[in-house]
Amino acid sequence: MKNTVFVLLVLMLYSCSTRIKSTISNTSFNALEKTQEIIILEKGKLPEKSIFIGDLKIGDSGFTVDCDYNKVMNDAKIAARKAGGNIIEIIELKDPNFGSTCYRLKAKIYRNFDAEKLSPIVQEFKERNKSRLPINADYAKVYFYRPSLVIGSLIGYKIRVNKDSVVCRVRNGEKCELTITDFRKHKFWAKIDTKDSIVLDIKRGQEYFVRCSVGLGVFAGKPELNLMENHKAIEEFEKMKD
Repeated sequence: MKNTVFVLLVLMLYSCSTRIKSTISNTSFNALEKTQEIIILEKGKLPEKSIFIGDLKIGDSGFTVDCDYNKVMNDAKIAARKAGGNIIEIIELKDPNFGSTCYRLKAKIYRNFDAEKLSPIVQEFKERNKSRLPINADYAKVYFYRPSLVIGSLIGYKIRVNKDSVVCRVRNGEKCELTITDFRKHKFWAKIDTKDSIVLDIKRGQEYFVRCSVGLGVFAGKPELNLMENHKAIEEFEKMKD
């Protein structure tokens, strides 16, 4: 009986994870250190003399719940390091939709350690994530947004900060923004069946984007709060109606 329960728990945990498939064509490189920076190339030209290592696909197993943007990108970076690559060229990135609550990725893994060729790509990526607020802004902005999805569509929840102050309510397809002048760490959280939270170290003149959704819960579902990279979040945030 104990063995059966153990097997079921393992299967449940496995099914909740992203499905990762890599096809490595070049196996001549050793794995990279965990601290090695991995470059995500979403748009732009692949640096010359980059060595192709293999293809990567990250998808939904059908029961996946831990598959937000950051999780998928982190899985991709782990796969790249394992294969000895430091560049991930995104071929296709599907946002969550009515068919799946997951981000799904198709990419290619490359290796190139030419600092001169990589520098413009790194700088461009930083520019895309840079705050859009005025240089002299004496405030910060935090944006909460919840794209329309089928799962949990009838469930709304309140976003609270620190002990119990309600700052906004997010329903399916809604968004809100906060102006903050108290520059320190703040804990934002929400609760339905269970609780989810995120701590943001708010700094003057910066923007923060938190993507909200509803995951599977025992009774009514659970809130999910995920900090997004600015360039991706702005895309999604601007598509939504006020």
